[in-house]
This record gives sequence, structure tokens and C-alpha cells, in this order.
Amino acid sequence: MYTVSMEPTMKPMYARSLKTKEHGRYKVDRRPLCHGMPFVLTDAAHPRMVLKNGSHFLVLDQSAGIPACNTLGYGYYRYDTRHIGEWEMTLNGVPMSLLSTNVSEGYSATFLHTNVQVDGLPQQNIIVQRDVVLHDLLWEKVTVENFLNACLECELKLHFQSDFADMFEVRGLNRARRGERMIPVPARDLSSLFLAYRGLDNILVETLIEFRGLKPVRIQDGDVYFKIELNGRSRQAFEICVSTAANGKELSPDSSRIGFDRAREMADRDYQEWSSAGASLSTDHELFNVSIDRGMRDIYILRQPTPRGYGIAAGIPWYTTIFGRDSAITALQLLPYMQSISRETIGVLAKYQGVKEDPYTEESPGRIMHEIRFGELARAHEVPHTPYYGSVDSTQLWLLLLAEYVDWSGDLELARRLWPKVKSAMDWLNRMTEHGYLTYHCTNSHGLVNQGWKDSHDSVNFANGKLAAAPIALCEAQAYLYAARMVIAGLADRLKFKAYGARLRSDAHKLKESFLKDFWMPDEQFLANALDADGRQVDGLSSNPGQCLFTGILDDEKAHRVADRLMAPDFWSGWGIRTLSRSNMAFNPISYHNGSIWPHDNSMIAHGFRKLGRIRDLHKIMEALYEVSLSQKNYRLPELFCGFGKEDSDNPIDYPVSCSPQAWAAGSMFQLLSACFNIQPDALNNTVRIVEPSLPEWLGRVVLKNVQVGKTHIDLAFASRGNLTTCEILRKSGALKVVIET
Repeated sequence: MYTVSMEPTMKPMYARSLKTKEHGRYKVDRRPLCHGMPFVLTDAAHPRMVLKNGSHFLVLDQSAGIPACNTLGYGYYRYDTRHIGEWEMTLNGVPMSLLSTNVSEGYSATFLHTNVQVDGLPQQNIIVQRDVVLHDLLWEKVTVENFLNACLECELKLHFQSDFADMFEVRGLNRARRGERMIPVPARDLSSLFLAYRGLDNILVETLIEFRGLKPVRIQDGDVYFKIELNGRSRQAFEICVSTAANGKELSPDSSRIGFDRAREMADRDYQEWSSAGASLSTDHELFNVSIDRGMRDIYILRQPTPRGYGIAAGIPWYTTIFGRDSAITALQLLPYMQSISRETIGVLAKYQGVKEDPYTEESPGRIMHEIRFGELARAHEVPHTPYYGSVDSTQLWLLLLAEYVDWSGDLELARRLWPKVKSAMDWLNRMTEHGYLTYHCTNSHGLVNQGWKDSHDSVNFANGKLAAAPIALCEAQAYLYAARMVIAGLADRLKFKAYGARLRSDAHKLKESFLKDFWMPDEQFLANALDADGRQVDGLSSNPGQCLFTGILDDEKAHRVADRLMAPDFWSGWGIRTLSRSNMAFNPISYHNGSIWPHDNSMIAHGFRKLGRIRDLHKIMEALYEVSLSQKNYRLPELFCGFGKEDSDNPIDYPVSCSPQAWAAGSMFQLLSACFNIQPDALNNTVRIVEPSLPEWLGRVVLKNVQVGKTHIDLAFASRGNLTTCEILRKSGALKVVIET
């Protein structure tokens, strides 16, 4: 992985490759491209095909291309920069028909095209197969096959161009000034094409497109022409390799020598090694197995490198970078199945923990970041995401993740090494609550107005639709704080810091007492979404209180009242729980946070239902989200979908710009399964309890293999028989004590 530095510009990478004087300099391209366009949707249900691996990802339209001047996020990206903004293929000057696609593996794809009728070339006699894989670089193998019984000569043209837009620009941010885009430069021997852009930070960013096996006959601007000559019933193949560089430093330069087949082999091997290290899960329900496999593959491709380690990217295309909140929640969802994700997430968020006061980035000592970016706008400090710390809950969620990871792994030594950072995080939380509740307010014009998980500008509203004024104290932020104090108190006890643990418990109990008094709305028998700047209850009925249920901050009676209301018709759509009650004046089923349905929100609420013993409601949510997955391409749960009810539509209605894949959506079904299994680990005491497991009857038998608790592994089988779910130990390594309570 390369990191972008602020050092003086080095030689461009093509100067090393071409070694010719006439190509020693790029020339600025003054012709306009479609950067800086307002974000406009031409098709609300626009399909996207997505591939990702490591630091780069590819977003294609329904024809498997990257159309010019698109406002829908199509492109080839690396570290928040769109390196290719146009990638289109024609045969004899005419676009081809796409016959089939397969992007199910997540990091590789196959696209099958055929020709349309053109002069001298009957339709559907030429097949162009494109095999794509992302490993360290982007590789494509193009195979042209002639099904005619006669010789064929045709022209295959590829068009490449890029605006080198920063992801914030792709999302719709208009800049007053941009850097200089360069005229595309072909290699002297036509073996490659170079695209480049020099940003306002004086960093030269480049894209190298190499052609192997068949050399173009002509390269003009961004158009690459191949002469295809085929005998009857024959084929010809060539390869394309795309690499990128910043300031002359090329990413994985040695990888450009391996070729497509080796890159594909290595990508497959890497995924198999990663997946085999975690737990495997299979059920009697074949389509459910496909949905689960899709989720695990999505988690794999969303792993995101940074200069300080790996985390989880939030979602493609808009949020393909590490977010503190999203990474922590996803790691919690996957913890019983893949401990390495949690270990990576804990480590990278700790390394980016705040160390100083900075109003522009909202950094503060101990605070866990919200989001980090590496594009031109971040490098030039036009946005504060270097990283940006405007999150009211990432810190608590990181603490919860660490404590639960220790329960599963028994790695108390990690907690001991991170203890100064744990105390720093707690110190920040204590400073923020010294005179009341944990609140937020944005300290600069480039930051987030709202800093909870519903971070759109209009997401915290009263029942009459009026927006709450900051500082705002969200209910779930206080609940996470309560839970964090309780679990870190337990960790402190284990590390022999008992006095510190006692103080945390005392603070937690005081918070619970005041929370029940200040946030409870007797008339509604529900929690206020938040308290506003004047301490008034924000009475808009939202799903946020549902995320308080798993924390234990509510007594049982109030918790059940909240749960009852969330399953009432104003919240429950048939496809899941809405983010906002239909009774609220701000309700809109096609809004981002004010009436839509989010899978992860539902799975976190269902986790709380399980703790309350509301098994039927847990199963109801699980079945609803499974139905949603069946309606999606590749059985992939989206980031969110519209809040229309089953009475409004036979299928859930897509939200126009939903990320897909999206990390905590991919983890949602795993969290729901964990709630059904109810596995309670205590790795430090070499014990695991399985307490009243309960599967939905339609799921049948579930086999869970290679579950790690401490240094041991177990295989379990669950089977649903009416109202009873049995659990059988199939294999157990070491001296792990397994207690099954039914």
C-alpha cells in the first residue's frame, strides 16, 4: 500500500517506464470534463455492479462500463480518488449487448457481451468475454471469439478518461478551484496509456493502463484501438493491467508482472485463507446459506487498509473508508464468527485515537475517530477528514468492542497494552459528561451537524417536525456510555484495577438513574429520542430507543414498553422497523433517516429483544430481513431501503443511493443468528454457556463449525423442533467447558 505524502513532487511514473524525452512532461488538458456537477439521479433504481479488494474498488453500470459524465458513482477508485471516470468498449464503433454478468465473488467478475448488427457483421456472432479481478492491481482479460465460419476483421475500441475527482466531489461537492488534469499520454510503443492529474496540493496522481498479448494499432487521446483478425471459429485474448501512483510512488509495482491468471489465483487463495480462519455456518435452507455467504464475502472485500492497519470500510461507493462507528458495530456483529476483524478494528481505531484539541477536525484526547479520508480534499485540508472525529458514539462502541473481544478471545494482554488508551477514552467521556449528559455540537462549517448514527442534518426532530437545536444528547449515546462503563469496570477488575472499576460502576448507576427520569416520556410510554440544548425532550418517536435495549440502561418494564411500540404498526412495516414513526410530522418513507428501514438498526434492536426474552419478535425481524435479501440481487442486504409497508408494495422498495455492499448491513444477519444461538463466552475462565437457544422453525438445522473461544474451537449443531431448539456439541478441542441451558 502506498501513502500519499506532502513531499515535493517526484518524477511521474511513466518517465521511468518510457525513458523517452518527448514524454518527460505531461501537458495540461484545458478541455472541460464533467467534474463538479450537482448530484442528480437519472434513475432512482440505478443498478451498480461492484468489485473491491484492499484499497481499490470498481463500480460499473448495468452495461458493465463506466459512462462519461455520470453522477451515480461509477468509476475505478483508490484511496478516495476516481482514477478512471470513463471506461467504455465498442466493436466497429457500436456498443455491444451484455448477455450475462457474474460479480458474486466480490473481487472478481465475468461479463459476456455480443455484437449487434453492423455493416458486414451479422448480430450475435461475436462473443467478447471480459474476466476482471482485483488483487494488488486491477486486471482484465478480454477474449474475442468468432462464431462465424469465415475469417473476421474488426475494430475493438476502448475509451479511457478520468476527472480524478475526490470522492467528496463525486458525492456532489462543488469546488471553487481544481487542479490540472493532463492530456492522456500513450507509450511510444503503444503498450500503455497514462492518465494524470496534479492537485492543488501539488501532488501528481497517475493511472497507468497497460496492454499485454495484443498491442493497440493506435492510441488517440483516451481512445485505444485494437485490430482483431480471427479465422472462423477461433478466438484471441489480451490483458489489461491498471495501476496507480501518487508523487511517482507506484502501488505494488512488482504485481504488474504476474499476469491475470496468477492475480486471479492469488486473489482466490487470499480469500480462502481468510475465510477458513473463521467459523463456517450452514443451514438446511439453501437460499439462506447463499445470503450468509454473500454477507461474509462482503465483509471480506470491505476490509480497508490504512497506513496504521486494517479496518472495515462502511460501504460502496460513497463511504469506502474506515468509520469508527461502522467498523466497531460491524466487528461486534461478526465477533463470534471472525475474531480477526475485531482485533484489526480495535487496533486501527486505537492508533487513530485523538491526542490533541483541534476544533477543525473535532479531535480531542481520547476520542475515537468518525472517519478518515486520503483524497485531495483531505490532503489540502479542504475537508477535516484527516481524520475527522465528529462522532458522539464511536468512543463507547470501541470500548464495548474491546471488552467483548476479551470475553471471546481471552486476550487480556491486549487489554493491558491498550489500557492507557482505554483510560484516555474514558477520560474524554467523563469530560464530556462532567455537567450532564454526553452531547454534541459541530465546531466547524465542514463538520457534521448531527453526530449520532443518524447523521443527516434533519434526523433529530420533534413530533411536530421541528429540528432540535444543539448541543444534543441522544438517547442511544447515553445507553452506550452506560454499557461501556459497566463492561470496562469488569475489565478493570480483571486487570486488578478494582478501585477504578468501582468508580465506573458508580458513574454508570448514576447515569441510569438520571436517564430513566429525564428521557422517559410517560404520556408516550417511550423514550425521548434526545434532549435538546434547553434540556427539553425531543419527542419525535424514532427507532433510536430500540438501540438502548441491549445495554441494560432501562428497567424491564420500560424496556418492554419500548419494544411493544417498536413492533406497533406505526413503526413496523412488515419488512422491518422504520427509523421514524409514521405519527411524526417529519416522517417520509424515502428519506435517509426519517422513515426508511436500516437492516443494522433492526438487528441491533433484535439483539435487545433477545435480552428481554422476546424471541417471537426476534424471529419476526429475522424473517422480514431475510425476505428483503431474497428481493435483492445476489441476496445482498442494502444499507437501507424505503419505509413503505407490505400493504404498499409486494417487494421492499430500494432507496435511491443506498450503499451496496455496506458493512453493518452485511453483518446484520450474523447478529440476528447470534441472538438466536445466545452463546455467552468467558474465555478467561475457559467456559462457554449456550443459554436457551431458539431458532425460527423455518430455518431447520444449523451447523456452526470452528467457533473460537480463547485458544479452543468447537463445532455446534442447532435444530428447531416446534418451540424447542436443541444444541449438540459435534467437536470440542482442549479443556473448554460447554454448558447448555435449555
